[in-house]
Amino acid sequence: MEGTSPLNEPAQLSNVIVTAMRRHHNNGKPLSPSERVARFVKIAEGGGMKDLVNALPLLLNLKGQPYTLDDHFPFEDMFRFRMASGILFKTGRQVAKSTDMASHGIVTAVSIPDFTTLYVMPLYEQVRRFSTMFVAPFIDQSPVRALWQNTDTVNSVLHRSFTNRSKMLFSYAFLNADRIRGISADKVAIDEVQDMQRDHLPIIRETMSASKWALRQFTGTPKTLDNTIQKLWEESSQAEWFVPCFHCTTGGYHTWNIPTIDYHGEAMTRGKWTPDLSEKTPATVCHKCGGRISPRFGRWIHRYRERVRDFPGYHIPQIIMPLHYADPSKWSELLQKQQGKGNTPPNVFWNEVFGESYDTSAKIVTMTELDAVSNLGPNDVHEARKKMGNYAMRVLAVDWGGGGEKGLSFTVAALLGIRHNGCIDVLWGKRLLTPHDHILEAIEIKQYWDYFKPHMLAHDYTGAGSLRETFMIQSGIPINRIFPCEYVVVQVGTVLPRRRYRATSAGALPRGQGPVAAADLRHDQSRRTALL
Repeated sequence: MEGTSPLNEPAQLSNVIVTAMRRHHNNGKPLSPSERVARFVKIAEGGGMKDLVNALPLLLNLKGQPYTLDDHFPFEDMFRFRMASGILFKTGRQVAKSTDMASHGIVTAVSIPDFTTLYVMPLYEQVRRFSTMFVAPFIDQSPVRALWQNTDTVNSVLHRSFTNRSKMLFSYAFLNADRIRGISADKVAIDEVQDMQRDHLPIIRETMSASKWALRQFTGTPKTLDNTIQKLWEESSQAEWFVPCFHCTTGGYHTWNIPTIDYHGEAMTRGKWTPDLSEKTPATVCHKCGGRISPRFGRWIHRYRERVRDFPGYHIPQIIMPLHYADPSKWSELLQKQQGKGNTPPNVFWNEVFGESYDTSAKIVTMTELDAVSNLGPNDVHEARKKMGNYAMRVLAVDWGGGGEKGLSFTVAALLGIRHNGCIDVLWGKRLLTPHDHILEAIEIKQYWDYFKPHMLAHDYTGAGSLRETFMIQSGIPINRIFPCEYVVVQVGTVLPRRRYRATSAGALPRGQGPVAAADLRHDQSRRTALL
């Protein structure tokens, strides 16, 4: 009877229809495309749609089966109707990131007429692979493809269009973003953003300057702590997938497990491996009691809730995906990589498996090391001035900009304090954003000279250093307090003995001499070149 049909029960309506669409059949009878559409309409009429998740089995097929997010549940927030102006997914490898990006791009394009999405990646090969291996199969296998495309639509590697005049454009920008100029888009989706130059992002963003949508989407796998994706992560809401433990409690509530490098990521992988790992027996364990926990019962918790509406960021490691925690062979591979098998270093493991930024010793100074020694308070001129009395000598150091390998660099000024024990502290620093206005920079540096009253000003004498020094002298900085420095080629023998010089409050003077006339000093020291 009609009155007993579950389709007439509001509480069961959505579950029954969604299950039928996902299984491609209902009570053993295959569902035709028209039946799938009819059931989808019932969901919409019943008020059961808050996102596009339930529409995916209707619109898309993957490998011959209706496409769902059953095993990609951390990506559901990507398909919300209410879209933030920016969104970031910081992920490990092999978590279905590209698959979900492609599906979201297609359903967005076919849902909004005259909507243009621009996909940008570092390399052409990455763009080609994404367009042909992820986007094209979704379009070709869709049961409603005839509604989306016809003989008038474009279906090439770098350009795919739909009957509602929406478009998906594909480009790349590793060395420069010049090929992006001239494109007008409503949304920019940048994948592998960790390999993109941060200076290119403003240029790419300008493609949306005339759009009422102006949506930004960033995805990628992090590398070091000073990487582009890490900087974007620090600007986002920084959501982590909290997994509850139903075996123990903390403070009267279920114990929460946070799969990150700073919290419980490593502890959640310490469970005993068994060949029967599955959804019922997941590999992940509680950091407190060691009991089995299922990431499927987790939820997103944002560190900065005030940023959720504008720029939510989501961290998705491998260990919260069923593809890994419910598969014995995949979990075994994960544990072996954790132990270094296949010459897997720790930074690669944390990058690729956990999607975490991780510094290595390959750099002269890493961000981790800088953070560890940054203990002098905020970078503020007033704070620096309060601490000046604690130092035996103060030096205002300047590294001139205007050149650089890429033709763009900025002048940096810093105040250094030499303690009585010989240690050097960096009290303050600033990047000047006018590298080609030499006079203006000299005037600003003179202002810092007057404010900090250092004993000496050391500057980069290479390139246009002599010209910059002239401007500083004309601005009022005493010539006998200026110490020009440059790198020199290492040669056999002593070019200019270091022991000949001593630094005093009167400037850089030859050892054994007192203050001398400025002109004599300049000639006597042969431009006072410092061997570094």
